[in-house]
Amino acid sequence: MFYEQDLNIKCDQMYIGKMAVKVHIALVVQEGMKDNLQKLINDHKTFLSDNYIVSTKGTAEYIHEKTEITVTEIVNSGQEGGDISIANMLLEGDIDIAIFLLNPIRYFPHCQDAYALMRVCNFKNIPLAMNMKTADLVLSSIARES
Repeated sequence: MFYEQDLNIKCDQMYIGKMAVKVHIALVVQEGMKDNLQKLINDHKTFLSDNYIVSTKGTAEYIHEKTEITVTEIVNSGQEGGDISIANMLLEGDIDIAIFLLNPIRYFPHCQDAYALMRVCNFKNIPLAMNMKTADLVLSSIARES
């Protein structure tokens, strides 16, 4: 079972005898990977809808258009520094899990921002999924424990 101190998860509600914990999840995808995101969201719809989602503008628009999941907080697009904004939120302890589906075939001008996000996750020991299988494993594991 995950406890608040295990992932630095914020406790947003309390129930008598049981603690309700909302997980703060960053969902970011690069162009060419958005269909994968839709599949991931559909596979974990219940868990994701019960927690907080932070996303870049482009990803949030796609999520809104293609799924029933509500994005709780939207930052700028990746090209406008959104990945760096999410990295900053990770440093501040505002995000518990990062899912960043990178396009392995195409290079993007702001790839260094993605690299910064990865380094922050390593530094702060925050779970980071960069492909579908890892994202599925992380979400399944946390959903099962909550």
